[in-house]
Amino acid sequence: MDKILLIIRDAFISFSGGIFVAILGFLFKLYLVHNLIDSTFSLGIFALGMSIIELISPFSTFGFGGAAVRFIPKWNVRLDSLKINHFITFIAFASLFLSCLYASVIYFNQDSFFSILNIKANQKEFIVLSSLLPLFLILMILKNLSSVITQFLIGFKEIKKVVLSSSIIGFPLKFLLVAFFLHFSFDLKGYIYAEIIFSIFILSAFLYFLFNILKREFSFKISLDWIKKDIIIYASIFFLLGFLAKFSNFLDKWLIIEYMSIENVGIYYLTFSFIEFIPFVLKSINKIFAPIISEIWELKKLTELHSLYHFFTKWTLILSYPMIFFIIFFSSDLLLLFGPEFIAGKKTLIILSIAHSFSILFGSVRTILQMTDHHVKVFIVTVFKTVIVIFLLFILVPRFQMEGAAFSLAVGIIISNLLNYMLLYKGLRFVPYGYDFWRICFVIIFASILLCLSFDYLLKLISNMHWYWMILSLIYTYVITILLSIILCFSKQDKMVVMNLLNKIKK
Repeated sequence: MDKILLIIRDAFISFSGGIFVAILGFLFKLYLVHNLIDSTFSLGIFALGMSIIELISPFSTFGFGGAAVRFIPKWNVRLDSLKINHFITFIAFASLFLSCLYASVIYFNQDSFFSILNIKANQKEFIVLSSLLPLFLILMILKNLSSVITQFLIGFKEIKKVVLSSSIIGFPLKFLLVAFFLHFSFDLKGYIYAEIIFSIFILSAFLYFLFNILKREFSFKISLDWIKKDIIIYASIFFLLGFLAKFSNFLDKWLIIEYMSIENVGIYYLTFSFIEFIPFVLKSINKIFAPIISEIWELKKLTELHSLYHFFTKWTLILSYPMIFFIIFFSSDLLLLFGPEFIAGKKTLIILSIAHSFSILFGSVRTILQMTDHHVKVFIVTVFKTVIVIFLLFILVPRFQMEGAAFSLAVGIIISNLLNYMLLYKGLRFVPYGYDFWRICFVIIFASILLCLSFDYLLKLISNMHWYWMILSLIYTYVITILLSIILCFSKQDKMVVMNLLNKIKK
């Protein structure tokens, strides 16, 4: 029960910060669309630049940053602070050195780099990207360092500080910076300036938090005494997983440019503004669940881990369903907020929403596998998935364009979740739901029927679905789903958790 309450508390903090950022991010992109001089082109350039950064980012730590989430809790259990110190020191400096090295190589060989991407010198995209490349490279260095330090902090279970600085304080700062630069006609360059200043703020805050954690027992020393075979294998797998994911995310945008235009990349990029909302509950839980899984696995308490998996998969599905329904049902109205040209992304939005529902359905399956020494199997699944996605992208994008890219990614998401669950069941005999799964199905079925009837009636009464109607509709969707879940599938454990949470709040 204590671990459930701990995960709920920290996940709620992460979720609150994440939702705050997502809503602000949505308004932020809405602001960009209506204030950038050529919004579809500018957002396409920005999406391409960020994809290049993300493609290179795994090479800044070669997976050792991600390994922090697995091994820092393990070393904490063993009270091995010396290994933690040496690990953090080496990885942080290695990331800084490698990031600067890659930035230098790309900057001094940018013509060759762009030719690899099939961006020709006479294209408008080449001229704009070339002028913005130094800014993107600075941003890459800052983001790589922030990312690895974030992993250190998550390993220490400092979710609250990460969310507070990056979400509650940092993101509004970025919004204000962008508004300032756009007001003074910096256009897309101003957007990137704001990203750089924001990244400096986040990096400074994370370094401050990390120094406070380590200051009592920290001694600066470059040492490799922490390197063991299991750490190298885990980091290598994590690196390859990260690279394959980044490569897939880059390839779809590159192919859309190849067979459509940079403007279509801007439309495609905007659809992910809504997709980001779907896995919020799951991501919030996984952030704190990952180090806890590592601790439980180290103590060999598999029954407790299975119980936690049951509980959080059930409520992840219930609390994520309203967002999935809302995005699919109001897909056209949501995209119309950005402008009529963005409605072209409707099918893309629906396809990706359905695909991400499968991630929600199986819960924290991949996180559990990674934290319980099954990371090699996860890697094999990811390689298999990536090969299929790449094959489908080359086949489907030339013919079906954005929808082909979305369908390719969707197939990859579904396949990886199915295979990961099969591995989890085979290895640990874990199942995502208990005997009350049929009750959850009834909640979703009844909620869907009631919501469809309600919104069909609403659309007959109003001619235009303004933003305030959509907000009220989303709130209504959550109210109906939660009420039905309380009536139909509220277990004794759920009641105990609620009572304990209320008691803690009162204290």
